[in-house]
Amino acid sequence: MRALLAAAAVKKRKRGDPDPAVALEELGRLAETAGIEVLDKLLIKVSKYNPSTLIGSGKLEELKKLAAEGGAKLAIFDEELSPAQQRNLERVLGLPVIDRTYLILEIFSRRARTREGKLQVRMARFSYELSHLTGKGAAMGQQHGMIGTRGPGERQLEYYRRELRDKITALGKELDAIREERATQRGGRDSVPMPQVAIVGYTNSGKSTLLDRLTGRKHAIYADDKLFATLDPTTKRVRLPGGGWALLTDTVGFIQKLPHNLVAAFRSTLEETAHADLILHVHDLASPHMKLQRDAVRETLKELDLAEIPVINVYNKTDIAPEHRVNAEVLRKMRPVFVSALTGSGMKELLARVEAALTAKWEEHELLLPSGAQKMLSVIYRTALVKSAAYGEKGITVRFRATKENFRRIANLAQG
Repeated sequence: MRALLAAAAVKKRKRGDPDPAVALEELGRLAETAGIEVLDKLLIKVSKYNPSTLIGSGKLEELKKLAAEGGAKLAIFDEELSPAQQRNLERVLGLPVIDRTYLILEIFSRRARTREGKLQVRMARFSYELSHLTGKGAAMGQQHGMIGTRGPGERQLEYYRRELRDKITALGKELDAIREERATQRGGRDSVPMPQVAIVGYTNSGKSTLLDRLTGRKHAIYADDKLFATLDPTTKRVRLPGGGWALLTDTVGFIQKLPHNLVAAFRSTLEETAHADLILHVHDLASPHMKLQRDAVRETLKELDLAEIPVINVYNKTDIAPEHRVNAEVLRKMRPVFVSALTGSGMKELLARVEAALTAKWEEHELLLPSGAQKMLSVIYRTALVKSAAYGEKGITVRFRATKENFRRIANLAQG
């Protein structure tokens, strides 16, 4: 399907607003990710947004002409459209019109693999549909000649609105059950006190490739050079330089103008990040819009109340990034780690930094156990990070890392 892309930008932007040209370029990548052929991309400057059609009549006619000449079957706007704007644009252009939010929802619906991911996408889609029902009843009523009365259109609208709310409620209950199940699983992980590290970053920054590289490429973790290639979180054990292990979780990628419906729907998945001891923020060194992407990620973390968790800034794609970005002094001040998840360079330094960041919470201990204390040894293996267990004449010398509280419990068990 061929589509015409458009972004409407107010001439006087507020400080901190996304660059409309960058957003439009990104919209093109989103369209390609959805399998849509981009006919053309238009950045339309307006003094203010038109409440009826978003843009003025002159630009609208220009869009209509371009669409007809290029054989476009769809128009995609970067701004979230109101139901009335969408209807009016479709009437004038003579072809279907969708917005950025709908496009992202469509991509998410295709990419979700797990049951939870699919439920979250469905919930987001239903929430989007519910928010776009306003005004449709009147249109339905007019079609039936029932202007000013509660005709079939209004009754149909109320029925559909009720149906959507019921579906959202049912999906919410299913997701709550999954959240409780995850909390139970998390409790199991906490009883085996392995440090937890969340990998976050802009979509297509290389998070999945990084996790695959850190695990020694043993799990065939899916990664692709596409926006939102992976949606469902993946958690794997990664061995640290000192001999212990950490759990690393790859989360869904962030993006500019991430729809609030999606943030809300995926909040339960992103809650995994809230329980992390450390966050790896992966930056795309090869992107000319790295700063904008960084700000979008930070803003989303702040929105999710995750800004207080310690962060290591990981600058990825050194194999293809311009040299001046890798050596930029402004980046050096952030104490980043420069890596290439594709080639493996920088992985040792990254793991060393991860381990160093975790040592504040995890301290090293040593216990001498009787030779026959296999049950106690099993307890330590289950509840701590064992570095070594040496069998000698006096017994088993176990070196491990654990929190102060957990070491006290282990020591009491060993003495009893």
